[in-house]
Amino acid sequence: MKKPPKFSRTNKIKKSSGIPPWAGKTEKEEASFWDTHSPLDYPDEFSEVKDPFEFAPGLLKKAARSREERKRQLTLRMGQRQIDLAKVIAKYKGLGYQTLMRIWVVEGIRQEIKTHPEIGKLLTKI
Repeated sequence: MKKPPKFSRTNKIKKSSGIPPWAGKTEKEEASFWDTHSPLDYPDEFSEVKDPFEFAPGLLKKAARSREERKRQLTLRMGQRQIDLAKVIAKYKGLGYQTLMRIWVVEGIRQEIKTHPEIGKLLTKI
């Protein structure tokens, strides 16, 4: 079975192509555009690649480390005053209060591991 050709985006974008020129634009805007469009709709903007692109192993490892772990639900009983204070602080910082509380938990865990190195040794067994 013949493999489909690999394509790369050319540097020059024709004004009539419908692809907005991304000079000075953010990666977020470009990603948003490609979330709603297909490269197959712009066949003249791509050319066949002779050597396929491969990610550097270090970059792949970094991406794997930075991949966010899926969050699981946890129920905590807290006093209303604690929740209200967390909401005020979160609003001041421009965060959701649950996000802020998650940050505080992570910071607390890190501090415990730093203060008690023997805990870190237990983590390697998990």
